[in-house]
Amino acid sequence: MSKETIPNIAKEILTDFLGESGSILYSSHETLKLGEVYLLGFNPGGAGGNPFEKNIDSMLLNTTNAYLDESWENRNGVWANGEAPLQKRVQWVLESVGLNARNVCASNLIFLQSRGAGDISYSLAEKCWPVHEAILNVVKPKLIIAFGNSGVSPYGFMHSMFGGKEEYLPSGHGSWSLKGFNCQINGHSVYIAGLPHLSRYSPIGKEKVSEWLSKQI
Repeated sequence: MSKETIPNIAKEILTDFLGESGSILYSSHETLKLGEVYLLGFNPGGAGGNPFEKNIDSMLLNTTNAYLDESWENRNGVWANGEAPLQKRVQWVLESVGLNARNVCASNLIFLQSRGAGDISYSLAEKCWPVHEAILNVVKPKLIIAFGNSGVSPYGFMHSMFGGKEEYLPSGHGSWSLKGFNCQINGHSVYIAGLPHLSRYSPIGKEKVSEWLSKQI
């Protein structure tokens, strides 16, 4: 499968949602190639984004990275490009395993935009998953890093789908845990690593986090 097929697959599968706000890639189209890591959040936050269809049409032209090149804002403030806390945490996680965020394919489990996870139907993950499968067929990562590892999260969804014996490790923050399991996706062995959601959890400086992730690649 080539990356050029992904927009058509997305339009066909998600035809009922093309007028809503949303996006598939948080990274440049140049990350749609063989790579060691696939980064997966829950869904785009905020409101007022471009229609999903427009973003699908332009996804193979996009050369920016949302974690480096965008200015983000929330109720706590406005940050310069790449300087919001969640952006800095994503950058650290990837840099700690020897990767540049600019070179890592990044997406969200659910492509449609909302202000919070409670504002969007979890069943949409099932609708979006075939597009992820197409992306994973191109990237073939050894490791999927999911931020959010509760029951309703990218990690929780993938574990409910693929199963596998879970391992739990201390996150370095209270009772929160790191979670992980091995599975097969498209006949390819992948380790799914679930971090507590990076909007609330900071892994920065926690060497056990980077050691654990590094072992998977």
